[in-house]
Amino acid sequence: MHKKPADSLLLGCSSRSPDNEGHASPKYSDRLSPAINMYLSEASRQEVRVCPTFTYSHWLQASIMTVDRYASAESYYKLALAYASVPDLHIMWLLHLCDAHQEMQSWAEAAQCAVAVAGVIMQVSILYAVTAEASAAEVEGYGASKLTVDSAVKYLQLANKLFSQAELYHFCANILELIIPVYKSRRAYGQLAKCHTSLASIYDSILEQESSPIPFIDATYYRVGFYGNRFGKLDRKEYVYREPRDVRLGDIMEKLSHVYESRMDCSHTLHIIPDSRQVNAEELQPDVCYLQITAVDPVMEDEDLGSRRERIFSLSTGSVRARVFDRFLFDTPFTKNGKTQGGLEDQWKRRTVLQTEGSFPALVNRLLVVKSESLEFSPVENAIGMIETRTAALRNELEEPRSSEGDHLPRLQSLQRILQGSVAVNSGVLSVCKAFLSGEPATRLRSQELQQLIAALLEFMAVCKRAIRVHFRLIGEEDQDFHTQLVNGFQSLTAELSHYIPAILSEL
Repeated sequence: MHKKPADSLLLGCSSRSPDNEGHASPKYSDRLSPAINMYLSEASRQEVRVCPTFTYSHWLQASIMTVDRYASAESYYKLALAYASVPDLHIMWLLHLCDAHQEMQSWAEAAQCAVAVAGVIMQVSILYAVTAEASAAEVEGYGASKLTVDSAVKYLQLANKLFSQAELYHFCANILELIIPVYKSRRAYGQLAKCHTSLASIYDSILEQESSPIPFIDATYYRVGFYGNRFGKLDRKEYVYREPRDVRLGDIMEKLSHVYESRMDCSHTLHIIPDSRQVNAEELQPDVCYLQITAVDPVMEDEDLGSRRERIFSLSTGSVRARVFDRFLFDTPFTKNGKTQGGLEDQWKRRTVLQTEGSFPALVNRLLVVKSESLEFSPVENAIGMIETRTAALRNELEEPRSSEGDHLPRLQSLQRILQGSVAVNSGVLSVCKAFLSGEPATRLRSQELQQLIAALLEFMAVCKRAIRVHFRLIGEEDQDFHTQLVNGFQSLTAELSHYIPAILSEL
């Protein structure tokens, strides 16, 4: 490893570094010293020896932002890994990656890059402090005068700003908790005051997210499967992509189609698999490259993946926390006769759980799927899950706090909407009874399944009755007619259900 004089290898700042706020500045690479440019020229010739699995194509991909920005970002990431033993180059490529993410408005990924830079600076500064060569004021060709706690703090401040743009306020709080001890040790009370003011604002933002009637979504996630030899090393691999919250399934389909259609030759075409069915690669046409793109949901740490319920409440506002995910799932409806959709009595569901190589948010926008598991739910389990989901929706309106002061009054409009869809005779509850509790279908159910279904229906009706009583206490005269409709609907539904569950009359 060549060593350069300390003063000739000073690290510049990213184009979006805190030092450059408020005015335009050239790209980081444009401000490199001649010594670093010379070093890079030599490094480009030596890269295969630095990282045996690294190729010149990675270097060329990283030199410009190509149409496939995901691959370009990964090239920067691989270059950063390849030069991990050379701090200035390692940091330089991390800053390139940070810039690339900011251009794509991938704020969380850009913030992770800034945190990584701060970590590298701290590691090398510690090495500089303890190494026997410290008197040389040089650590492997890096200007040791730049490897200071102050430099690390600046990049942590940049990370805080980027996490704030991503509205990941729990991460912001964690970043400031790293900075505060530095200012405490220096008795920098002015900086401490600013940090604590920022913390107060961050905690207010967290409270606002948690009390919002709309669950906070920081990103959308998609499983992308690649099938076809034209994809090269991507063939038969699956990735999970992290996208901005406003990116929908159609958006990412269009984006990836544009990226990969340009790579097809005259003998290959690109086809999008529009559903989440299981793919048998051996049955696919050899002259067609396939992309299977499926929306997936992140899995919370304490989530019961075997729950029959639909997952609309798994990321509820009451569970807002630092959003770190490495497991994702999606549900696929199917029937035993090969059709996707069927009647209630025929509708099965397959739940697929994916494990990624690392956690989001990461230094890159997509992570490789390293493990995939699935479990199936029978038609009656699906029906029970549907009833339990509706019960949970009503209970959520009745019991979940609605403000930071702990006000438990449910929102009237949302309660009315859910009640109206629950107590109508055509709400779907009656269809479940007809499908599973009438005559011959009921004889096919196991005793445990029958008991669970009846218990779910009784619990649902009990919560409906309670919700109607709460609704009466909340309304004014203008809603009296609507309340009467709810009561009549509940009574009619109870009468209909009594044909299948006679005990419902005494229970309610």
